[in-house]
Amino acid sequence: MSKTRKILSIVLAVVMAFSVFSICTFADTDTATWTVEVTNTDGSALPASIPTGTIVKVTVKLQTNFYVGTVGLPVYFSEAFEYVDGSKVQAEIYGAGATRFGFNDNFDAGTGYNAVMAVYVPNSGAAGVASPIYSTATTILTFNLEAVSEASAAEVKLDASKQKSASNIGGPFYCGSRATSDVNTDETTTGQTFNVPAATTIVIANAAATPVLSGIDTGYVDDVNGYVYGIPVGEDAADYFEVENGTFDVSGTATGETLTVYDSNDNVYATYTVIIFGDVDGSGDVTLLDEEIVYGGASGVDISDDVVFFAADVDASGDITLLDDEIVYGGASGLDVTVNPYV
Repeated sequence: MSKTRKILSIVLAVVMAFSVFSICTFADTDTATWTVEVTNTDGSALPASIPTGTIVKVTVKLQTNFYVGTVGLPVYFSEAFEYVDGSKVQAEIYGAGATRFGFNDNFDAGTGYNAVMAVYVPNSGAAGVASPIYSTATTILTFNLEAVSEASAAEVKLDASKQKSASNIGGPFYCGSRATSDVNTDETTTGQTFNVPAATTIVIANAAATPVLSGIDTGYVDDVNGYVYGIPVGEDAADYFEVENGTFDVSGTATGETLTVYDSNDNVYATYTVIIFGDVDGSGDVTLLDEEIVYGGASGVDISDDVVFFAADVDASGDITLLDDEIVYGGASGLDVTVNPYV
């Protein structure tokens, strides 16, 4: 038995022993409201569907109108999820250094589910120990789950049927109540009203294979700079590229336009900037206006825009020179400008 399991067993034994003395008292008006949130690990909202391999964060909050006694908190989740080792954080309910914890990351959940079990017991001998009233929803547990298999409706939930009661004294889900903050006063462990939220349902899709963008004919993918080029003036950029394991679209065929690659789940995988050599003004054609800009660059005018500079360097020398100006002037006069000076 692991150290964690031993600690949990001891804590549970303490709780059960204490329960023998408090079972006969009921608190009909004591209410505990539970909240379960499932988010990205940074706390942001999940998309409509997540791929396998995604790590999600589960946050459980508690609000009470009574002083909180011992707590047993099982959280259930579909077998499409697995607990991420070492990810749990349990709140110091009764004060810093005044809470004894138990945690089982392999709690018996029954068919179709996994579960974790968190236990909180006040350390009655600790300095400053006190039972709190949670007048607002307060986080008492967080942990992470990994989506490991496809599911159309994977669940994360609390189970109201597991609440400890006079008829279900072995129920693992409980939140004891006290009349005061003194942890040495009598505690009621059954009879509380639990407001439990509906299960959170999440769609898990198989992780999409990595999309691979490649050029057709003269089309070229420059992954170093994030550019695509090799497209003749006046041609449709979409005709010069293809994607394996996904799709793509192009906003237009001119310098500065965007080619976007999507995976098979329609998520954006990558974006590239379209380059038409000689088209430095983004018009989609090579004109005398482009020649003026290139001439300025060759004459010492600073061209600070990386995309414009790349499109103006039509001889791939790494600088803007009068040779680039001559080539662009020829293009404006009807001559062909190379679609890819790097080959």
